[in-house]
Amino acid sequence: MIDKSPILVAAMITVAAAVAGTVTMRHRFLIIDVLGDSMHPHLADGDRLLVRRTRRLRVGDIVVAHHREGRRQTATKGSSASTWLVKRLAALPGDPVPESVIPAVGGHPNPVPAGMTVLLGDHPHSIDSRLWGFVPLSDIEGVMVTRLTSNAS
Repeated sequence: MIDKSPILVAAMITVAAAVAGTVTMRHRFLIIDVLGDSMHPHLADGDRLLVRRTRRLRVGDIVVAHHREGRRQTATKGSSASTWLVKRLAALPGDPVPESVIPAVGGHPNPVPAGMTVLLGDHPHSIDSRLWGFVPLSDIEGVMVTRLTSNAS
């Protein structure tokens, strides 16, 4: 008779590793569907993005931020019940305030205040910091890694 316990142990280790890997991936990454044209021409309505959760941000990154109460849904939706925005990070704390955002922040002088960012869509008619003003740094969930699927025509 063959002892099956080493096979059973190996199978249990494999399953445990797969579960741990899945939990880790879900904690570190999001998959976001783009809604609307605020990032046109770079991203299109219906594109699916892989987003890495991180606090390491650079100006020019395409980021995903939490949709706050009072802001109109304009760009994206995310997993579960959350609503997300996909925008380009235009300025970090200490950076000059982009000229197009100055009216929305009440003529606020430079620089961008601590704990705040400026998020802009690539489309000139995007609803973004040009309307909302500063966006809290804590609202940013992560940075786009790649486009998984594209609906661009």
